[in-house]
Amino acid sequence: MATVNRKEFKLFFENFYSSLCLFARKYVNDTDVAADMAQEAFIKLWKGKEAFDNENAMKGYLYMVTRNSCLNHIKHSKVVLDFALQAMEKELFFRDNILEQETYYEIHKAIEILPSQGKRVVQMSMKGLKNPEIALRLNVSINTVKSVKANAYRLLRLQLKDSVVSLIILIGFFI
Repeated sequence: MATVNRKEFKLFFENFYSSLCLFARKYVNDTDVAADMAQEAFIKLWKGKEAFDNENAMKGYLYMVTRNSCLNHIKHSKVVLDFALQAMEKELFFRDNILEQETYYEIHKAIEILPSQGKRVVQMSMKGLKNPEIALRLNVSINTVKSVKANAYRLLRLQLKDSVVSLIILIGFFI
């Protein structure tokens, strides 16, 4: 089969195309992509300048071309997937960063509205100070710190209730 005429090629295509599609499908696991790979291999065979001594040599060529195309497709798909994952990670980082900043802003805005002693107690608590340390620094009893802290947190919950709804809406914007 050094040179193949159209009729012989068409017959060879009709007899071997399905097998080549099944072969490609084992690599790419997608019927449409596998069919494209097999068809491209036949196009390459038809347009190519290779001369084959027999039908088995042509089949070997087609298998090799199809396998290489499938492997290239897999590599390309992996690159596309990696890019998509990186983009998604960046988007999640962006969303999380905005949510963190907005939460921080809302909490600090609510703390600023607290009465002065409640504001100081909450700020010291946020810095990691325990009730005895806060009481010592403010020169008040531990029970006063507990009472002021409880009132401050109650007020914060009331003030932040609407902010939580806003943050949930903001989260929905990014999903």
